[in-house]
Amino acid sequence: MKSYERLYKGIIISIILVLATLYSHAEPASTSPANPDEVIKIYRQIIKEETDPAVLAEAHFKIAEVLESQGKDNEATAEYLKIILNYPGVGEYAKSAEARLANLYNKFQGKDGRLPAGEEAKEETKDPAIFFTYIKSLYETYMDQGKYDKALYLIKKLLSMDSSNQDYYEDIGNIYLNGYNDPDTAMTYFNKVVTLNPNHPKVYTDLGLVYEKKNEIDEAIKNYRKGIELSPLNTWSMYGLARMEALELAKDKKLIRDWYVLGPFPYTGKNALAREYGPESNPDTAKAYTGSDGKNIEWRRPFGYDDSGYVDLNNIFVKNDMVVAYCLTYAYAEREQKLQFRIGTDDPMVVWLNGTPVFKKEAILKPAQYDSDVVRVTFKKGWNEILIKSVEQHGMWGFYFRITDEAGNTPPDIIFDPLKDNQRMKLSYAKLRKQEGFKLAKTTLLYGTSMVIFLSGVYLLLSNIHNKAQIREMKDDFIASVSHELKTPLAAIKMFTETLNMGRVTDPDKIKEYYLTIIRETDRLTRFINKILDFQKLEKGKKVFSFESVDIRAIIKNAATIYKNQVQDEHFSVEEDYADDVPDVEVDEDAMLQVFLNLLTNAYKYSNTEKYAKLRVWKDDSGVYASVTDHGVGIPKDKLGKLFDKFYRADREAIKDIKGSGIGLNFSKSVVEAHGGKIWVESELNKGSIFTIWLPH
Repeated sequence: MKSYERLYKGIIISIILVLATLYSHAEPASTSPANPDEVIKIYRQIIKEETDPAVLAEAHFKIAEVLESQGKDNEATAEYLKIILNYPGVGEYAKSAEARLANLYNKFQGKDGRLPAGEEAKEETKDPAIFFTYIKSLYETYMDQGKYDKALYLIKKLLSMDSSNQDYYEDIGNIYLNGYNDPDTAMTYFNKVVTLNPNHPKVYTDLGLVYEKKNEIDEAIKNYRKGIELSPLNTWSMYGLARMEALELAKDKKLIRDWYVLGPFPYTGKNALAREYGPESNPDTAKAYTGSDGKNIEWRRPFGYDDSGYVDLNNIFVKNDMVVAYCLTYAYAEREQKLQFRIGTDDPMVVWLNGTPVFKKEAILKPAQYDSDVVRVTFKKGWNEILIKSVEQHGMWGFYFRITDEAGNTPPDIIFDPLKDNQRMKLSYAKLRKQEGFKLAKTTLLYGTSMVIFLSGVYLLLSNIHNKAQIREMKDDFIASVSHELKTPLAAIKMFTETLNMGRVTDPDKIKEYYLTIIRETDRLTRFINKILDFQKLEKGKKVFSFESVDIRAIIKNAATIYKNQVQDEHFSVEEDYADDVPDVEVDEDAMLQVFLNLLTNAYKYSNTEKYAKLRVWKDDSGVYASVTDHGVGIPKDKLGKLFDKFYRADREAIKDIKGSGIGLNFSKSVVEAHGGKIWVESELNKGSIFTIWLPH
């Protein structure tokens, strides 16, 4: 019976096709100007009802012919592409569609780049940019869907039409890198971009990712650095800088990479993160689950104890388009303690600790950077279970994961082991205690030796040498920081000046933006140099202050305006609270402005995720007070006494990557004391600091 139904349906479809074909070639009646639209409607209905590839290919081809006859070349392009991409090798239609597509492109281009004769009236539809833009948008759709074969065909089609376009080579490289996990082929295309444009900053980040995937770390760092040198303000260069910093963490074994991995599970669209696939309750590494295509999958352990770095799930799964995977490990703690998960992910993710969800991210707006999300957690005594679910959408797929204490330091007494190996855990703690015992013995010996040296009269000499070495080291750090502070604005000025000089920018608004950036960076450079010169004058006692009676509130307001314009960060929040009855004070306005700029700079630089500063002014009978409060990393109590020393910078993990000269607070203290005032700080770790200035009135 079913065979008769198929035969009957085939006869009906054939009749419709014949009628539609006759209809499309018939002369349209004067009373039926919509005949072509009726033909398209018939073929659209066939496409909805039919499943035979040959019939579908023919229907799309007939629709495209009608659209061409109506001058709707963009829509015709879409139909021809559907045949090429969805029905390759079906009859002669794919080949014919290729020929028609080439003809359409020539029509768009026109002879010698001009429009074909007689087409001037349709100029708005014959712009080649429209043709390219349409195909590129279709390419991006296939990329988002993980359909890399179709995306690759389209971008290669564009490349065949415009072989000088470096972006197409880069797109192909990214398909091979992130879609096919083929770094060698990706490198070939990225190197072609370098040949076409050696000053392309993003391609060096692409090459860095290639070398990372090949585990050639030094080459990865070299390419990331090249991109940063070419364009330090470029978004992708900054991403390369973050990857470099992550590689340093990996070298120090601070990024957890040893997980049990389970997958892939089928992707279910927006519900993939919420749907339970199996291992979320009491995950069992000995148990098999049903994964994609109904196949049994088991946990695997692709890394080992000594591995550290980015967990690249693209390298673990053969099928990694639109799927879900789990990662499981365990951490042992000898006592209950408060810690932090520091996570950077490329795709939506959920994290459970001991069966309780502690982190969820539905959407990812940029590639993974280490520590982009910080989650406060509490470890129980004993083994702690950490489970991650990651949903792959397109492109890169993986994550960074590390654990720190609340000050941002890696705790030495947390032992990771996905096997929950108690014997290894005990050996690790034994080794740790042995090291601590050695440190204690070494410390005891050092104190004993120091006492002997002190009694023999040599202690003072060694202490003097030690102090000189410390000063020399701090000065070296100062020079390095100054070099960085000078190099960054100079690089920006050079880049934008060269771009304008080469005439690459023609948009007046863009030109104005470039000039404003050059002016802003020049002002930044001038301020920094003046800061150093003022510091030198203070050092030598040559700084001359010009005192006048001013409203301290006006100085602080001016400092806030200048600094907000300088950082150009819409997320930087400045709260102002000024009392009404504050009298004028005798100060050097320029010097005091620099003091508050220094304090605002520190509030911004040493903030955690919340970029915030509160400015407050009030008075009492003794004088006028001004304070700057932040919600930053805070300062340990044992470091507060040294904070205003020349060249001093706290030696802490949380601020090691923050550049600074070590002269700002010393300069501020000298200026305030020259005005007969005082400056002090109150601080609490991970909660923030309050810098307060008192001036007599």
